[in-house]
Amino acid sequence: MSKLTLISLVLLGLGLALWAGYAAQGSYVDEDGILQEPFHLLALGWLFVLAGGFTLVGALVFGIIKKWRTPK
Repeated sequence: MSKLTLISLVLLGLGLALWAGYAAQGSYVDEDGILQEPFHLLALGWLFVLAGGFTLVGALVFGIIKKWRTPK
């Protein structure tokens, strides 16, 4: 497993953990009628998942190019 693949899997794992934290913490309306929710966890989760997905695609492309350029 290449370092780039490992980095992408870590990013994806962090994103999923942030989503799980958002789901576990939940949201509620306080006594003033204001919605209280950990929106930052949702946004950061998307950021990490997208970064991990793009990194994983990049790692796969680099791996295919490396195998294609290697003489047989």
